[in-house]
Amino acid sequence: MRKRLILAVAMAVGVAVTVAGVAAAVQSPTLVGPNGNTQSLGVNITPKKRSATKPTPATLEVTTATDNATTPNGVPIPAVRAVIDFPKGTTIYNKGYPTCNSAVLQNTSTEAALEACKRAKVGKGEGTLDLVVGEKVFPVTAGMTVFNGIPQGGKPVILLHLYSQSPVQTTVVLIGVVKNYNKQGFGPRLDVAIPLIAGGQGAVTGVKIKVFKTYSFKGKKRSFINATCPTTTWKSRGQFVFNDGVSLTPSVKGKCTKKK
Repeated sequence: MRKRLILAVAMAVGVAVTVAGVAAAVQSPTLVGPNGNTQSLGVNITPKKRSATKPTPATLEVTTATDNATTPNGVPIPAVRAVIDFPKGTTIYNKGYPTCNSAVLQNTSTEAALEACKRAKVGKGEGTLDLVVGEKVFPVTAGMTVFNGIPQGGKPVILLHLYSQSPVQTTVVLIGVVKNYNKQGFGPRLDVAIPLIAGGQGAVTGVKIKVFKTYSFKGKKRSFINATCPTTTWKSRGQFVFNDGVSLTPSVKGKCTKKK
């Protein structure tokens, strides 16, 4: 197993400032699966002082970290799906905000992606990948840009565009659909499909994203991410499903302060 701390949503899922400006997220314990993969999750919502009922414009940060075990032939065992349940009281408001078609992001550089969808940008961060070139596995850090995607079935869509130039030019587009889960003390659910890289020879090993965007719609100031503090303790969790069927579900708990 190649031990590596992988930075993952400042997303988050912005899901945007430089990675250096991302505040520390509340981190989960690192879980170890029977296949040897490990997984952790970090979530942060600011400001911490919020109304119990009135949504406050907020910044959402998400960090995921995977340490991939390998098959006997040295190929990583990649994650193919990530489902993250965010704290209760968290909402996305994207009415009137420009959207980006995921199709135009495929096989593009960061510059080309921004040229096509700059108006739909809601955040940025970085991602990490395992890329197999020849018989070697290269850990790669990729720039990440977060866009507001075209809704699916009326549900908001988050697009994560990852791009790296070395050791080979690589573009990965992650498509996440936001669903109204709102069960078990959680709020919305982000369901992200993770495409296989090089036919499963590579892996997305982490993302670190920050999402924050304010804009005007119908004469009013809006915020892409909003949050309340219904209870002073919040919780979040993620389920990460790997290509061999193994899944890991790390969870985190944090605190907020109710405005009087």
